[in-house]
Amino acid sequence: MKTWQYIEKTCKSSAGAISQSRCSPSAGSSAGERTVSVGEISEQIAPDVLCESSEEEEWGDETLIEPEFPGLWSQECDLHKVSKEAMDPKVKKDSFEKKMEGYQTGIFHKQIVSGHERKGCTFYSKPSCIHFKDFDVGHIYKKKIALINASYSVNFCRLVGISEWLKDFISVQFDPPGKMPAGMSCEILVTFKPMINENLEGEVMFMAQTGAFSVPLKCTAKRCILALDKELIDFGSHVVGETISRTINLTNSGALGTRFRVQTSVGDSSTRRATAKSSPGRMVGSERISLLISDQQFNLRRIQKPTSLQKLQNCYHREIGPFSSVKLQIIFVPAIPGDVQAEFVIMFDNSDCKPLCFSAIGVSTDVPVWVPNPNIDLKICMYDQLYQDCVAIRTKTTLRLKFEVCKELSKHMELLPKAGYIQAQSSFSVQLKFLPRPSLPEDAGSYFNKETRVLEVPVTILIVDKAKKVNFTVHAIVTTSDLEISPAQINFGYCTVYEAVQANVTVTNKSILPQEFGFVGLPEFVEIQPNDGLGILLPLESLTLDIIFKASKAQEYSFELTCKSEINRQFKLSCKAVGVHPPLELSHSLVRFAATALNGVSTATLYVMNSHVSANRLTHAVPRTGSGELAPLGPASFEFCVPEDCPVTITPSVGVVFPGKKSLIQVSFSPTLSDQLIREEAVRRLCRAAATGAEIQVRNAKNYSVDSDLIFFPALSLTKMILIPGFSSSDAYMAAQAFLLRNFRGRFDKYIIPCFVASGCIDEKKGSENLSCSPYNTLYVELHCPAVAPSLVVTSDNGENTVNFGDVAVGHRMIKRITVQNISPEKMELGFSVLNPNGPFLLVRPVGMLEPGENETLIIYFCPNENKWFFEMLDIQTAKTNLTLRITGHGVTPSTVCSVEEVLNMGYVIAREKVTSTFKIQNTSTLTLRYSIQLDSLSSTRDKDRQRLPSFITSSLQRTEFVGTQNYSGLSVFSIFPTEGEIVAGKSQDFTVTFSPDHESLYYSDCLKVVLFGKDTAHTIHLKGAARARPVFVAGGAPLDVPVESLAVTLPRSSPELQEPVKSILLILEYIKGESSAAPAVTELEVGAIQSAQFASKKVKRIKSAVLWQAL
Repeated sequence: MKTWQYIEKTCKSSAGAISQSRCSPSAGSSAGERTVSVGEISEQIAPDVLCESSEEEEWGDETLIEPEFPGLWSQECDLHKVSKEAMDPKVKKDSFEKKMEGYQTGIFHKQIVSGHERKGCTFYSKPSCIHFKDFDVGHIYKKKIALINASYSVNFCRLVGISEWLKDFISVQFDPPGKMPAGMSCEILVTFKPMINENLEGEVMFMAQTGAFSVPLKCTAKRCILALDKELIDFGSHVVGETISRTINLTNSGALGTRFRVQTSVGDSSTRRATAKSSPGRMVGSERISLLISDQQFNLRRIQKPTSLQKLQNCYHREIGPFSSVKLQIIFVPAIPGDVQAEFVIMFDNSDCKPLCFSAIGVSTDVPVWVPNPNIDLKICMYDQLYQDCVAIRTKTTLRLKFEVCKELSKHMELLPKAGYIQAQSSFSVQLKFLPRPSLPEDAGSYFNKETRVLEVPVTILIVDKAKKVNFTVHAIVTTSDLEISPAQINFGYCTVYEAVQANVTVTNKSILPQEFGFVGLPEFVEIQPNDGLGILLPLESLTLDIIFKASKAQEYSFELTCKSEINRQFKLSCKAVGVHPPLELSHSLVRFAATALNGVSTATLYVMNSHVSANRLTHAVPRTGSGELAPLGPASFEFCVPEDCPVTITPSVGVVFPGKKSLIQVSFSPTLSDQLIREEAVRRLCRAAATGAEIQVRNAKNYSVDSDLIFFPALSLTKMILIPGFSSSDAYMAAQAFLLRNFRGRFDKYIIPCFVASGCIDEKKGSENLSCSPYNTLYVELHCPAVAPSLVVTSDNGENTVNFGDVAVGHRMIKRITVQNISPEKMELGFSVLNPNGPFLLVRPVGMLEPGENETLIIYFCPNENKWFFEMLDIQTAKTNLTLRITGHGVTPSTVCSVEEVLNMGYVIAREKVTSTFKIQNTSTLTLRYSIQLDSLSSTRDKDRQRLPSFITSSLQRTEFVGTQNYSGLSVFSIFPTEGEIVAGKSQDFTVTFSPDHESLYYSDCLKVVLFGKDTAHTIHLKGAARARPVFVAGGAPLDVPVESLAVTLPRSSPELQEPVKSILLILEYIKGESSAAPAVTELEVGAIQSAQFASKKVKRIKSAVLWQAL
């Protein structure tokens, strides 16, 4: 009712403008913040737009429901009487804020389901915005929206209200559905009854269990959206008196129509004259309007204002409806020769629509003959190519015309026909032919610009019997069609039949037009890449081509390659080469290794073959250089030369191949980090560490006033430290190597290894000096070597992949432990290659699985069985890469030289005294020998040997025991010093033997053994000695006792006085009677004296033997 009172009051007022500004609240803010209320509207509104429909009036007068009990609605009250406090916007704002505070102080529940709290709006509306578009005042609009419960559990909502400034126009019908499960929806009916023609924005507010939310609401009134399809109308060139028309479209894409008028631009009405007239008739969906432009004079370069002008009638009005278009017809009637331009403005009655401008231009001529296109553009033309174009000539009367080209271009340009008749109101076509010759720059003179290559030629059309003429201009850019090939001649030199030689040429397009080219008619021994010698060259572009020559046989080659352009021009390229057939050939000249990890090994095999088995050149190709002499029939030698810094090994690198045979070549690729790279990284790490330490020292030096220049002096010598030979085994070097190994990103290298070939065999003494090697017979093998980062590395022995056992005695065993680490981020399963089962190396403890970063130890045994070098490779296989361990060792047979051969006789010694003797053993092998000295008398098997029959029972020829008489005291008769130790390679060791008997006996003996490494007996020496009770003794005669003493114990005599037994000597004299004179029987006795400590001043000497003889 308040709204209707306000509307009635506003309709009675005379004039006004509606100015209303609103502030749309956010979803969670108070709805009371607004700047202008409905009561402050002061704009005049037309009465016809505020009328209400008859249907709405019938519903207002009829009472449908009778109340069951009386209420305030039954009381009489003056609806037109409104208090000032109720209309006060401040009061409304306060009351609204109080209501919102009441809702905000409510208790909201957080929705937590499965530990997750629901955040954000719990209800979504569909559509998300309530939009009443293009409404009309006085009509009623209704829309339904759906509220969807997007929370995690059961929720409910209720309507709080709408924005305060929308209450007079918007009503909401909403029945709270109660508890709504998640995902369910409810409907809301929103009714919009517009009273004013203004855009409205607000929101419909709701309250849920989890908090407040709102749905935005918009009401947009109808408006005009106007546009022109073009802003410039070009009529072209026309003769004075003609009538030309063009159209322009005015389109309204809005829902509100408006009236418009067309007039000349403000401020320019004095410079041009225009009239407008309407054409009858109605077009489908649009209206046609015609504007006439006449008597206009406007030069684009200089404006000339006419004196007589006629203004456009501004009172001409038309209307454009909603969602429609109107065609405006512009008519051009040239009256004065020259350039004409006019500008127009379309004004609209709707103040919200901005004026639209467009302009029209044209050219008027007074000659009856004219060329519609006065500028003939031939674009870009090439020399010696024909270009044609058709020139249209139009006239109003019947005329005879002649066509002339300037003399300078008469050799290059022609018009056909040269003369002709043209009928009135018709057109005539002239054929223009342009054939630029190479002499065009000199012939054209000023018409041709040599720098820009632009040609501008005037062509004249003469009217016979009249002095008038018409000119038109021919424009062209003339360029060359040359292709330059650099160099113009190629000499491939000497090329073997097993390889290809590549040379580069550059093809340059000298034209400013793109040109297609191609090498055609290529011989079978020539290949051109890329794209087989075909391609397109852009203007002034250069392209490098690879000319590949492969000789098919040994001869001299001389040929030409032809390059053709798209206009069939030919360019020649001369080539020369000499084909060579070497005595040897390789099975394949390209080796592609698999991706190899650092410190790993990849191996490939190839063959060097000698197929020169016959000198008959008619049956097969024979080795020769060009057309020279044939290579001699017989063996041929080869030698591979590998660069020093190349990680490739070729085995064997030198060899001889006989006719019809082949030699196996093994090529190994083992990538490693360069020593220089590791040293540089070590220097960087040391410098960073030194700089960090220096900074700490500088901070400390500031407190103690120390010169900081002296602190950085150690860092200056770091670059000199890496030149020390032992730096490669330092911790910094190892750390740098480990860092680079773990951060290696891979590389790909190509190597070309030459193989020199010569006829004949290599002399082992003189080498290859006796062979004449021709450089033209050289073979080449290309190696593609990809290196990748390893996933498994060796951490022991400074990261070395070579396990060197060094020198090990034959039959002995040495153990090496190798630690490997998984540096990849993945779990790794290891596999191992099989070592030679009959070889000396044995992998004792393999590892099956390695976790990332885990270390494991491998144990390898080396037990050589021969005196030679051993070498094997153990591949540790992973899913991506392999780690190769090179295992090597030298089996050495221990060799020694003893100064005593077999028997060491200590001589005669007085009982209970001792004598010493020395002998020397020298180590003549290359390894250190560990020895021990053993005596059979001290052997652990001595007791077992005594259980057998005594040795004196058997004959001396059957006796194998060398242990003779022993001391009664139980102590050893013979003692050796030292008994064990090591003899360094090339050195010797002195041994001292001590003989100390405790009773008289002539049969002291023992066996001395020199045992190496506890198992091998290197030398066996028999020790012998004799003991006498007195210093003087007599020896000789026949033996009266056994050589080995009995083990029986001799009981002492019962008489108190022991008498020394008398020793007898049995002499045997044998006499043999012969035919000649009789010889006497002879025997010898030895009388000796023994030096002892009691007779130290006396010398030991042997008394002269006494000879007893008897003649029979």
